[in-house]
Amino acid sequence: MRSAVTEYLRERGYDTATAPSYDVAMEDLPVQRPDALVVDVQGVPRGEEGSAFATFNQWMSSVYQGGAPNVVYLLHKGARRPHFRVEGAVIKKPFPLEALGEALRERLGHPRRNGASPGIDLDLGTNTLRSSLGETHLTHIEANLLAYLMEHEGEILHPRELLVDVWQYHDAAGASTLVRAHVSNLRRKLRDVVGTSDYIQTIRGKGYRFTA
Repeated sequence: MRSAVTEYLRERGYDTATAPSYDVAMEDLPVQRPDALVVDVQGVPRGEEGSAFATFNQWMSSVYQGGAPNVVYLLHKGARRPHFRVEGAVIKKPFPLEALGEALRERLGHPRRNGASPGIDLDLGTNTLRSSLGETHLTHIEANLLAYLMEHEGEILHPRELLVDVWQYHDAAGASTLVRAHVSNLRRKLRDVVGTSDYIQTIRGKGYRFTA
């Protein structure tokens, strides 16, 4: 999961660094002084020697008195929520990577690569698509479809794959027609918000690809 999150964030313009354990994080963070921390509460595998989250939690409160970075905690769904000594957003695992991107954008804004415009922002809480030019409301399935495409940016996704992973259908019959209709709606709304629908490409005979 650490490598997937790192790749996702780097592709979207964030500078990232990772730590394999809480102990390493506690050694490195005072030097790096990050703008944000993504902390996996259950990040240390069972049986691995070293500090647990409770130690890291206490360490953060003592080191970041009055000046803590933005924190996003990753917590297993159904797990007991610990007392976070440094306040932050909580995302329940498993989660779409775009949910993490949304949480960071809310706290840090859009990263800019080579002075480029920040692009689009998908708010999964309200199913709202925004850019510097405006905003529009998406249906629930449109928002989920766009989030999935953004999460798999650069990958060619077949309609059958989208029907299973986005719609949660087990029978992929009629996938092309259903997916094509929703992609068409998404493209129209993208044009309304950012002035172009080129973010979603059609790869003839293979499927769709999202490129920002």
